[in-house]
Amino acid sequence: MELYFYKGNENILEGLKGKAENGTSEEEAKIEAQLKKIQDSFLKVLDNKNLSFLLGSGCSSYKLETDDFKEVGIPVMAPLAKEFYSLPEFETQKEWLKKELSIDVSQKDFANNLESFLSTLHSLFYYYSGISEFKKEDKPFSELSVPNKIDSIIIQARNFLLEKCLNSENSKTEGISESIDKPLIELYKQFYRKLLSRNSTLPRLNIFTTNYDLYSERAMDLLGIHYVNGFTGGISKFFNPAIFNYALAEKMDLSQSKWGVIDNFFYLYKIHGSVNWIEDDGENKLFKVKEIQEPTLEELKEKESIMIHPTPLKYNASLGSPYSDLFREFQKKLMLNNNILVTIGYSFSDEHINNLIFQAFTIPSFRLIVIGEPTEKNAIGKLRELNDTRIWIIGEKWPNGKDDYTPLYFFKRFVEQIMPDLTAEDLDKKMEMTINNLKDLLK
Repeated sequence: MELYFYKGNENILEGLKGKAENGTSEEEAKIEAQLKKIQDSFLKVLDNKNLSFLLGSGCSSYKLETDDFKEVGIPVMAPLAKEFYSLPEFETQKEWLKKELSIDVSQKDFANNLESFLSTLHSLFYYYSGISEFKKEDKPFSELSVPNKIDSIIIQARNFLLEKCLNSENSKTEGISESIDKPLIELYKQFYRKLLSRNSTLPRLNIFTTNYDLYSERAMDLLGIHYVNGFTGGISKFFNPAIFNYALAEKMDLSQSKWGVIDNFFYLYKIHGSVNWIEDDGENKLFKVKEIQEPTLEELKEKESIMIHPTPLKYNASLGSPYSDLFREFQKKLMLNNNILVTIGYSFSDEHINNLIFQAFTIPSFRLIVIGEPTEKNAIGKLRELNDTRIWIIGEKWPNGKDDYTPLYFFKRFVEQIMPDLTAEDLDKKMEMTINNLKDLLK
């Protein structure tokens, strides 16, 4: 186990030794001391006034520690792209794209990123549908017009992503005592439970995520945590970015107008959209994006437009609402004084997000904490080369020959070993158990 904690180019764990006692080896004592150093530093981070997290696709990937290391969460973008391009039902479309439009999905830009592939297809669709009137055709693929061929591939890729991000097979509980993906739900619950330990007098935390899935929402619902995600309404919830300026508060003094923001409250920004957002016309609604509850693949397949990046709301906009509004919120938070952004499971492969993060470095008090592995080829390695002490990189070198290893920068180990636990977690679990038992008694 080779841990690192870079501040600029300096690994502050270098030379740190622990005290071997109670039968522990010097190596074990060293690792324990290094983890303690990281935890103490992160504890101070949680006390920062303006704090934001950026959760990437790596946070929703979860492999069981069994012989086959089965994926029970959602694979990251590279495996997703590889699986889609390998589907037998995509073979004809793949050959047509290469032959007629010179799009080779094995090229670097597409091979590891379905979003880049979809973005390119949308651009081509606007072009071809612009030079000739577009009308939906119900024909076999070989007989479709060019814009209809592109449109059918977009829908095919979109539905594949929806199916994977809904993760319905692993989320089922029918006939079994608990869902297969329960360990991932528990991990998200642990993440948000630990964040609740933050000083209640500080501004509420901002959670940004590029993920389409609903694991954050499911975890917070189970914990009874309130969150603002940009939607307002009761039965019909429609997008309204103005809600991000609001907070949920309780009246502190009945005799005076004194209010305090409640402790269990977060702002959740899904900057790439969500599997349960659709385009819909609402009466007197300026923003035509609706949030639906308990979405199913059968229901979503019937929708004309699902709000997952890079799907624009308007055909003449490459990055329309709600994405533009969410990115604006992201930029606004990054530009606050004394702001810290912590990235987890994010590979820095999105140029739009990267540009906003890099712009924030024009503010001297901005700090970026990357939970990841720097290499000579990746973007995290290039960040380390900047030798800026405002950039912290925390993680562990992946041991050679251990493909099934879980390094420190994985979401699971970050939550369990880096995030300080200041909550009475045992009490929380006992309360949860008591509530469940009371439900049984009330039946």
